Amino acid sequence: MSIATPETASLQSFAPAMPRRDRLAFRVGGTTFGLFSNDEMVMALDPGLVDFQIEPAQSDIEIEVSWTDRLELPTGDPLFNSGGLWRLFAESGGYRFYFSTSFLGNFPYKAGWFDPRFRRGKLVLFRPYFDPVKPICPLEYPLDELLMIHRLACGEGVETHAVGIVDDAGRGHLFLGHSGAGKSTTARLWRSESNAHVLSDDRIILRARDGRIWMYGTPWHGDAGIASPGCAPLSRIYLLEHSSKTELVGLAPGRAAAELFARSFVPHHSPEGLQFTLRFLDRVAREIPCSIFRFLPDRSAVEAICRESA
Repeated sequence: MSIATPETASLQSFAPAMPRRDRLAFRVGGTTFGLFSNDEMVMALDPGLVDFQIEPAQSDIEIEVSWTDRLELPTGDPLFNSGGLWRLFAESGGYRFYFSTSFLGNFPYKAGWFDPRFRRGKLVLFRPYFDPVKPICPLEYPLDELLMIHRLACGEGVETHAVGIVDDAGRGHLFLGHSGAGKSTTARLWRSESNAHVLSDDRIILRARDGRIWMYGTPWHGDAGIASPGCAPLSRIYLLEHSSKTELVGLAPGRAAAELFARSFVPHHSPEGLQFTLRFLDRVAREIPCSIFRFLPDRSAVEAICRESA
């Protein structure tokens, strides 16, 4: 069985004007991220992104990385406060993420400005908090995923809380679920009981391509630790529920769209992003059959899906 690979998007990109001393690139969900630095900096990708790395070229999202010796949080209210590592502010005709932790000190350790369409950005690292001798991972989690979510909301697609399975026939099956619903269990079952390819056990990107809905693997895996850069056309959607028996219950498109939205990652501070996401998920729910999948964690769960797809 062969798994499709994403095509490079043909969107306008921001090209750095100065010579590059270092450059990295990776592709997730059909979107290419490019990192370059003109400072004395050795950059690296997080280990989870290595399988998604590509040869450097002009990218859909171009990000310049540099050092700074001064970095403070703004005094105004953020658009969004995660309650953890990051906050988002409207700033300079775009958006700026600030990352901080009391473990390091009182100042943010990183900040990144991005234009409203998330096509170009500038990332600054607070030099005193980093060892300049060691390789730096500028887009360490969660910034890599945050950029993906915001870029998708600009009219390109949606990231879902789901497992993606590609069966022997190349058909894509999306198993949606909140934490604890059985996504990692489902991924392990399919790996052990079939020849299927698992794209991810926790995060799957949906996009429209060539008149169809496609699903893409991501590096942001769950407990099973499964992540693949492959993709496949989406054939069916299932909402996972633990049960004492295995059964499928069909869902009407309206209910399916609502359930999809509840298991998607959306920038709620963006009215335009929300509107696009709702329209896109409505299309997905109308085009792709969706069912509640109540299952036992054994071979019967895999067999039920195979019968349904035959």
